Amino acid sequence: MLATTKSFCSWIDGEKRSSDRTYPVINPASNERIGEIQSAATADVEIAIGAARRAFEKFRRTAPGVRADWCYSAASQVLAHEERLATALSEEHGKPFSDALAEVRSAASGFRVAAETLMGDPGETPRLRDPNKRISVTREPIGVWAVITPWNFPLNIPVEYLGPALSTGNAVVWKPAPTTARVAAIFHEVLRGSDLPEQLLQLILTDELAVAQHLTTHPGIDAVGFTGGSQAGRAIEQACWDKHLVLELGGNTSVLVFDDADLDRAAAAIASAGFWNGGQVCSAAGRVLAADSIADQLADRIGKHADELVIGDPADSTSNLGPLHLPEGLRRVQGLVDEALSQGAHKVAGGKSLERSGNYFMPTVLADVQPAADIHTEETFGPVVPITRCSSDEELVAAAKEGEYGLVAAVFTESLSRAYQVAEQLPAGLVVVNDSSNYWELNIAFGGAPGRRSGRGRLGGRFALNEFTIAKSVVLDIS
Repeated sequence: MLATTKSFCSWIDGEKRSSDRTYPVINPASNERIGEIQSAATADVEIAIGAARRAFEKFRRTAPGVRADWCYSAASQVLAHEERLATALSEEHGKPFSDALAEVRSAASGFRVAAETLMGDPGETPRLRDPNKRISVTREPIGVWAVITPWNFPLNIPVEYLGPALSTGNAVVWKPAPTTARVAAIFHEVLRGSDLPEQLLQLILTDELAVAQHLTTHPGIDAVGFTGGSQAGRAIEQACWDKHLVLELGGNTSVLVFDDADLDRAAAAIASAGFWNGGQVCSAAGRVLAADSIADQLADRIGKHADELVIGDPADSTSNLGPLHLPEGLRRVQGLVDEALSQGAHKVAGGKSLERSGNYFMPTVLADVQPAADIHTEETFGPVVPITRCSSDEELVAAAKEGEYGLVAAVFTESLSRAYQVAEQLPAGLVVVNDSSNYWELNIAFGGAPGRRSGRGRLGGRFALNEFTIAKSVVLDIS
């Protein structure tokens, strides 16, 4: 069994690093304190980076098959402790236990995908004009990575970085979100029980911005992986211009529903995209753009899905929607909804928080949302589906192109030609047709469109493999 201590700390250079400075672990279902985190300092970052550098130099030339086996071992360990991890995740994050368990299993799958991708890579052999030359192209690890991950998927998102980074021979200093640091510490403890050399993965727990900044800008860091808000991502990009960067940032997903769409199918998919994980997903249904002739029917159908959801304690097996993770998130969502209503939107379902302890907000559907409303232009990160009418197909597409984000889009239509024509016009790294905008698999490329606030680089399968390595060509003259 894993340790049940209520105080958690960083794991650096093979040992726990205690600290006098602590901050609380809060259960968002009750806003009660359920533990504490010992916050790391900049001196701890120095030690962690030094240890990671030594580990990188020691293991960088390990055979790919061995590294793949490390990842398979990590996956097995995660599954062996899935109940413990899911319980801790549900308590600290606020998602229902069934969703937490699914995330744990997805994290295990992420390690397996990283191993399979590594061993299945066919390599590259460019054709040469010179008949006297032979070439080999190898992929080498970049070095020491700083990986900073968010609280909305505190296990699955880290593995999107850790899997490809470690399988390709890199070392990682991982700083999880402060508010889900407890489950991150437990996850790290689980991984230490696998065959993965523990020195390759250093863990920094802190709620101090200065410590995180010291980590990302440190000259001993070769690359930075970050999933989080666009503003923080831009700050990292500017401060770390000399490092390799993978940034998966904000999204305000446009969902286009044309007049020939299967409305029952669209409503179910949009409700799932809007309410799953409390809407705290970068690919959630941020703004639904509906053809005028079907907008009312669509809103009513999504509203029925909202009314059927059971909001409650994440530990209760009957609950399928838990609280928002942060109290400030609750206040922000309420402000966005109130502002949209004041500008002419009308409420189809929900619209307010529950009068009980915890950060509970009712699943909400708003119709006739005006394009100028903040909830239309900004990422909501709450269980709200805002619907905006569009008078023509051209207006639908034009509205989807507006804004500063470009992560994911979704299209609902029965016309195959329209689906492709529209998808090719949309500024998004991923376009899903006739399904939830949250659909993604671990081997699909995921990342923002160029020139938008949704980041740079790609996660997922062989696309991540390219991000975590550099190609080296060796040319031999045989004449």
